[in-house]
Amino acid sequence: MKKRAPASEVLPLFASLSAADGGGGARRRSRGQVFTPAALADAVAALGLAWCPRPRRVLDPAVGDGALLAAISARVVGAALWGIDRDPAVIRACRRRLGQATLRCADSLLDAPVVPKADLIVGNPPFVRSIRLRAEDPSAWQALRGRFVATSYGEWDLYGAFLERGLDWLTPEGHAVWIVPSRWLTARWAARLRAALAARGAVRQVIDLGAQQVFADATTYTSIVVLGRAATTAPVALARRTADGWEQAALDVAALGAAPWIAPAASPRRARSAKPAGLTLGAVARIAKGTGTNADRVFVLPDAVVDGAWVVSGDVRIEAAATRPCLRGRDVGAAPRDRCVVPYRDGALIPWAELRARWPRAAAYLEAHRATLEARERGRFTGDRFHCFGRPQNLGFLLDPTAKVVVPDVVRAPRAWLDATGALPLDSSYALRPLPDAPPPWDRIDALLELMQSERVAAWLARASVPLRGDYRRMKTAILAPMPLP
Repeated sequence: MKKRAPASEVLPLFASLSAADGGGGARRRSRGQVFTPAALADAVAALGLAWCPRPRRVLDPAVGDGALLAAISARVVGAALWGIDRDPAVIRACRRRLGQATLRCADSLLDAPVVPKADLIVGNPPFVRSIRLRAEDPSAWQALRGRFVATSYGEWDLYGAFLERGLDWLTPEGHAVWIVPSRWLTARWAARLRAALAARGAVRQVIDLGAQQVFADATTYTSIVVLGRAATTAPVALARRTADGWEQAALDVAALGAAPWIAPAASPRRARSAKPAGLTLGAVARIAKGTGTNADRVFVLPDAVVDGAWVVSGDVRIEAAATRPCLRGRDVGAAPRDRCVVPYRDGALIPWAELRARWPRAAAYLEAHRATLEARERGRFTGDRFHCFGRPQNLGFLLDPTAKVVVPDVVRAPRAWLDATGALPLDSSYALRPLPDAPPPWDRIDALLELMQSERVAAWLARASVPLRGDYRRMKTAILAPMPLP
């Protein structure tokens, strides 16, 4: 098997990229793709040819404007170029640019034409969340849902199916180089995809560009992933771009499987194994995302005051029993001031007729906002369910009045709040409680609070979380659960 090109030869090409390289040629397409800037295409072509120096046939199954095939053509002579795209106008423009290429107008995932196996695939597939695809192209969503391991979770992203499907287009010794968001390395929806790729021994190299922006028309946190058709048990070379340069590690993805693929603390000069060891936060605590109402402007009552049996917020006066204190990510660090109308009992939606009889003023308030609530998600919540939350996940756990630690979903520095008020965390926050069998000291809520306020969390987020602009970091279950404990 061909060896990975030395980092000194490949990584500088990616380090020099910027969003300005996108120029005016990049544009968003109907199913989520942004065309590849020339400098990024050149870097990907160099990486692909490092793995496959003399390809006879090169395929781009989401060819767009042909930038990736053009970059290959500029670096290698004699390779047969093939491209597929579902947009006829794009194919016509690409044909003018790449007269020597064989181009087909088709959907690569659903009705791709028979093409010869490729020695090298290069691709920048569409980044489209399933919820958006379902709204804009329900027939494609229905056809793709469950068709691949990557699309078998409740919510998914279209690019994951390309990572999986691309292996079938390769020759036995072929390689694929994909430009995809880095979220697939840790996202819950991609767990089955990670496990499937690890089981096939398909992953060769991952370059995580961190907060570096490479597309002019979109804010995207990008990774480059190299896959191979032939199975290997070799560790995966991971390079991660940070403010201080490149961090490199060797990931044992066979051991990690479906778990988030997070490197340990690594030196730029020395790769280290990423096998998990010891206790992790997910082994001692349940970590639950806050519930999503999909209409906070209706359900959340700002600066609410309890007046006996009533809650008053501005000109709204409803039954206090129909509400709970609530916490959003931005509220973490102070006692809750807002209250949320909660039409649920033990995590189950209270039937409308019962709610109206029990809390007539709360029911009248919700009825006054019925048009807004029914308009959510293009009319998904109508009739006697109009008063439900859009994403009532984890409600039983979140409504439990037992003390819990609440953290924001996005932070610059760790923040945590010990809530003993029974407040309901909303979906820009997460709640943690010790598991029943957690060993000391992690069976104590104060130990969890101290941990979540510590620099240990900041250090973990710096290498495990997707960096956002403004030096913010995401805190979510997939990131927090594998965090090693002291």
